[in-house]
Amino acid sequence: MRLPGSLMAREPQAADYAPRVEWAEYLALDDPPGLRLELEEGRLLVSPSGRTAHNVLRDLLLMLLAAYEEEHPDRCFVVSEQSFFMPEGKRDFRPDVAVIVDARKDGPIDPVAWIHGAPDIAVEILSASTEERDLGLKARRYFEQGSDEYWVLDPVARTASFFARGERGWRDFPVDEAGVYRTALLPGLELSIPALWTRLDRKLRQSAPG
Repeated sequence: MRLPGSLMAREPQAADYAPRVEWAEYLALDDPPGLRLELEEGRLLVSPSGRTAHNVLRDLLLMLLAAYEEEHPDRCFVVSEQSFFMPEGKRDFRPDVAVIVDARKDGPIDPVAWIHGAPDIAVEILSASTEERDLGLKARRYFEQGSDEYWVLDPVARTASFFARGERGWRDFPVDEAGVYRTALLPGLELSIPALWTRLDRKLRQSAPG
């Protein structure tokens, strides 16, 4: 995992992007089998579907955060792989997991619409094919568009990094000595990273790393 100072260190390059498409054309596209489509200023971003560890970790985080939402429905709205127009007509990102804590959570939430604006907490699960984009382009855009926190987890390297807004960029927000992450955005949530890796190993039918 790169250090926090490496987030957003490089400006996006044209080579990062797939061919240009118009916004209306993009909205009419369906994700091809095994791929996920996003858009950055008219450029189509194509990502392969995550591999097993990626998807299992995403689902574990989603379940943990959804359980928190069930207990505190007035505090947040949790969703996975949802389109966020940042802004409409220009950019559509789909974080692996996202949390909204501002007034958008209060609804009513249109069941067939997209969500406008950046998530308050954006969560990306790293994979070899998307790591550079997650730590570069997406980190930059989530910050520019107003996200308050950015969580980046690597299911292979078993690293979890949490970033909060600083004056000019993301600043590292460490877990405590027991490996538990807490955030003022979700009062009472205690996310144990060691327990998360244990659950991932159990789900993958693997022994915990020695």
